Amino acid sequence: MNPGLLYESPFTDIHYEGLDGVFNEEDADQIVSLVRSFNETVDDPFRTVA
Repeated sequence: MNPGLLYESPFTDIHYEGLDGVFNEEDADQIVSLVRSFNETVDDPFRTVA
């Protein structure tokens, strides 16, 4: 999954800042890190995006 998608709808439907507006900064960073870690595990080409 491209972590940049977390800054689009449906997150922007809830808050204009996307993930950063829905969650506090620490939680948002952890979510992005988790997505990147998962991408590395499945060798997803989006792991270096966002």
